[in-house]
Amino acid sequence: MYVNGFLYFGANEQNMKPKNNIWIVAFVLLSILNLLAEYLGSKNLIYATKPFLMVVLSIYFYLETKISTRYFQYIFIAFIFSFFGDTFLMFVENEPDKAHFFLLGLGSFLFTHLFYLIAFLSIPLAKTKGFLIQKKLLILPFIIYLIGNLLFLLPDISTELKIPVIIYSSMIVAMTMAALNLKNILSKSIFQTLFIGVVLFVISDSIIGINKFKSATMTIPYHRLMIMIPYLLSQYLIARASILYYKG
Repeated sequence: MYVNGFLYFGANEQNMKPKNNIWIVAFVLLSILNLLAEYLGSKNLIYATKPFLMVVLSIYFYLETKISTRYFQYIFIAFIFSFFGDTFLMFVENEPDKAHFFLLGLGSFLFTHLFYLIAFLSIPLAKTKGFLIQKKLLILPFIIYLIGNLLFLLPDISTELKIPVIIYSSMIVAMTMAALNLKNILSKSIFQTLFIGVVLFVISDSIIGINKFKSATMTIPYHRLMIMIPYLLSQYLIARASILYYKG
């Protein structure tokens, strides 16, 4: 329905299918095991849990939405690329002699953010009645953040990685802008859930960047946990918000 000129999607929690909850329970248990593995530095347990995190969440997402429209198809594809990103980045710290996996992981998550961006833009009214479309000056803080982040990281990044990092950083900022653009289009609860998830993804990626490129001058305690906790929450919240959007 329309509220104050905007398309409103309500969230009906009761429409969730209890029989599918086993998959979200599995995701939570896998997440706990993975965080324990990261804390302990247990390579075997990391290998046994991390690749399956997004597989389980993707199954849950599929069962709840049947990926019935382009929006859900794009989110599902983003989850698949996240699976590849998780798997490739898993080797970066656990197999130091396989550093090329960082680029593969970066590329996978680049496509994750690309498909999130496309998904958010595919929602009705996003291109005409979106929050940032109406308040274009709010784009400026995103540009300032992007430039500041690149000025902070680029001096410590090798020449061959500078362009990939610029492209990746630009994509995640664009994706975040597309998510904020949905304010007043999605219902308040769905938008907040989605946007918090997106911001947590940015936080996780920022910690990866600092740990990867600024480790000589900055130390992040328990950096593996600091990366994985916001990442796991972000993916769950994006999935949750999308499912509520479907059920609304």
